[in-house]
Amino acid sequence: MKEIGLKNFKDYFIKIKEELYERENISKILKITVSRFFRDREVFDRIETSLIPILIENYKRETINIWSIGCASGEEPYSIALIWRNSVQKMWPTAKLSILATDIDENLINRAIEAKYQWSSLKEIPEEILKKYFKKENGFYLLDPSVREGITFRRHNIIRDELYKDMDIILCRNLAFTYFSKTCQIEILKKIGASLNSKGYLIIGKDETLPLTYPTLFCSAFPKEKIYKKNSSSYHL
Repeated sequence: MKEIGLKNFKDYFIKIKEELYERENISKILKITVSRFFRDREVFDRIETSLIPILIENYKRETINIWSIGCASGEEPYSIALIWRNSVQKMWPTAKLSILATDIDENLINRAIEAKYQWSSLKEIPEEILKKYFKKENGFYLLDPSVREGITFRRHNIIRDELYKDMDIILCRNLAFTYFSKTCQIEILKKIGASLNSKGYLIIGKDETLPLTYPTLFCSAFPKEKIYKKNSSSYHL
């Protein structure tokens, strides 16, 4: 607070509310990165066994576009890429996967691109996948470069920056709907809705809830996994 000329927490709280830059700055300082492969495994099982088959078979998607918001050091998008290569690709060999993975922290993005992990991030990976797609080297586990194909990592601020469009699945877990104000959550929810294709899916964290206005934008598709489907007919940004 001394660095920016403020005397007390009340003044700083006001500054955070009013200035996007300061919110971004404090989010970096306070950010607790709890990221691991296949975190909440049932979510990835549902993506594999329900969402992707629905998008390919029912909605005839040739390319599945997925956006991982707050991707940290890449465990979430890489988990999706792993299930795609390990099973989905065998069932639908002509289908394609395109993953956009974004985070506000450039250091985390660089770590994600490096794709080098400690064992603590890998504890929930099925043994078959671990042996097939990771190589241990100097105490770290290196992800097979083939898994990285089709994934684009970018620095992005979901509050401030422009939207990405034409998404079939958006994961925004343990971030906006945990740490941001309700007003901010509503705006982000509208942005996510605008980013999704018709009948696209939003996935949030298992302990998160959407703002009370969400039924006008989304309906619950798989409640246990906190997966919501876009209400195309009633959606307005």
